[in-house]
Amino acid sequence: MTRIEPYSDKDVKSVLEDLLKDEQFLTFIKDNLNSSTSKFLSIPGSKFLALQLFKSKVRNIDTIKAFQDQVKIVLRSVIDKTMDEFNFTGVDQLDISKPYLFIGNHRDITLDSALCNHAIDSIGLDTTHNAIGDNLVSIKWMGDLLRLNKSFVISRKGESKKDIYNNLFKASNFIKDVLDSGKHVWIAQRQGRAKDGIDKTDPAVLKMLHIALRKNIDFENLTKYYNLIPCSVSYEFDPLAKEKAKQKVGEENKQEEDDIKHIFKGIMEPKGFVHLSLGEQIKGSFSPDELAKEIDRSILSNYKIWESNMYAFKYLYEQVDDGDFPRASNYFNDLRTSMTNKELEYIMMQYANPLVAKGELNNE
Repeated sequence: MTRIEPYSDKDVKSVLEDLLKDEQFLTFIKDNLNSSTSKFLSIPGSKFLALQLFKSKVRNIDTIKAFQDQVKIVLRSVIDKTMDEFNFTGVDQLDISKPYLFIGNHRDITLDSALCNHAIDSIGLDTTHNAIGDNLVSIKWMGDLLRLNKSFVISRKGESKKDIYNNLFKASNFIKDVLDSGKHVWIAQRQGRAKDGIDKTDPAVLKMLHIALRKNIDFENLTKYYNLIPCSVSYEFDPLAKEKAKQKVGEENKQEEDDIKHIFKGIMEPKGFVHLSLGEQIKGSFSPDELAKEIDRSILSNYKIWESNMYAFKYLYEQVDDGDFPRASNYFNDLRTSMTNKELEYIMMQYANPLVAKGELNNE
């Protein structure tokens, strides 16, 4: 049975000791601690020396906070090295005495929640417990790392409808317990990343949130019980645009290890400008479909439009002049050298769709 809960302080030492004996994990570390990536971990030198320093640093970690302190160092380096600029808005509206349920759009496997945490950390809020799919814990060492970083698992698998419901109830109950204890939760608005550039909330996610409350309150009162904050992140350039296109047009089948490769490529590759916006807390009475639309409105209205979005929109629907969008032009021209026309068109759609959706929102 899949463990839903993240690890606690009492688990840290034994989990890290096991990780340092895991050959699959150590092989991955050795393969990725090289001259181009060591700067992110502040570990210089040869692979052998880097691995010894890595092991030494890991052995000094004995609490979840100590582990997350290292994650924060890595994240600050990722922001500095892979983003031309990172801005965030909306943290000033938050009350540091309240527990928040952040519901975010889903563009990157781990960075979306990490950037939300970076923003709320700036005003002294504790880091969130982060919802992840059970696909991310299918490889044990990756599941261990994520659980050390306060991730909990939402499992949608089961041999029967009853099994599936019980798994969703456990996740719902865990979220309720975390929020009731005064801590924060981040969850994506849908299962899986938005590979087509369309950020849409799945009402099933919202129904799952209500399962643990159903005996005490109606769904319509969900926003009175939870402090729900929509979270919108927009990347000028998606490091995984090519991979998403290849999978979507059916030229590549997803492999088990793809999620891990995508996590690290998403972290390490350039992203251009990045913006994160925390919307206003949602209040009022809603059905699941109505609440999903309200979250969508907030996420979409706060989504930052970049040159890449405008270039792609004009490319598909009007006429584009490369001179008007030098950053986007360089980016897409580089892509053209390694993509089929079908893949390129799909990537253009990924980038254009937020602008299309904003236009539809303004016309409602």
